[in-house]
Amino acid sequence: NTPWIGVGVPHGVMPFANVLSIPAVNSFLYAPGPFVGAPASVLFHTPFLRYLTLFHAVSVSRQSLLRELDAGHNVGIVADGIAGIFKCNHDDEVVALKDRKGIARLALRTGRPVLPCYSVGNTEAFSAWYDRWGVMEWLSRKMQASVFVYWGRFFLPIPHRVNITMVIGDLIEVGQTADPTPEMVDEVHERVLAGIQAAFDAHKAALGWGHKKMRFV
Repeated sequence: NTPWIGVGVPHGVMPFANVLSIPAVNSFLYAPGPFVGAPASVLFHTPFLRYLTLFHAVSVSRQSLLRELDAGHNVGIVADGIAGIFKCNHDDEVVALKDRKGIARLALRTGRPVLPCYSVGNTEAFSAWYDRWGVMEWLSRKMQASVFVYWGRFFLPIPHRVNITMVIGDLIEVGQTADPTPEMVDEVHERVLAGIQAAFDAHKAALGWGHKKMRFV
């Protein structure tokens, strides 16, 4: 009955499962309070993409997340963010989350449990190209907006026909502390990574992804 922090990866070119989970959770699934997504702040000012924020979205800023959690709302975050775009490949699932510990800190400071999720198939919806020197990734982080080339069916911005399924792991309970130590943050972070890994491994074969491996960078 406690509001939770949903951690959904990978971002891919477009986090389809994460966006669609917002109306799904609010319409069909039981949750203690409304569920809101928290995309990058630039999305609210980007033509076309800003309309996705009609799905109960708020800014991913710390102040915004704390306000929503204090109001008893569940919050969903695409934890690998823009960095996840530049890890897409057709071999293994690579998630840029190894050193991104903000979720663990937020959970400890608010005492909210973490719900680990994985969107199987999300990285296959679009193909992407970016330079191997990391210039596009550096620019994207500085601008807080994605700078890369992508395409789908017929080399158009139309997604490839793939099945995308969000698998959900076990809820990770976290104790509340106003000033968590680095050791406490590391411990919760490792539990979050393990929860995501377990959710992926438990369901990948049933979804036709038994040959895939997932790793954190």
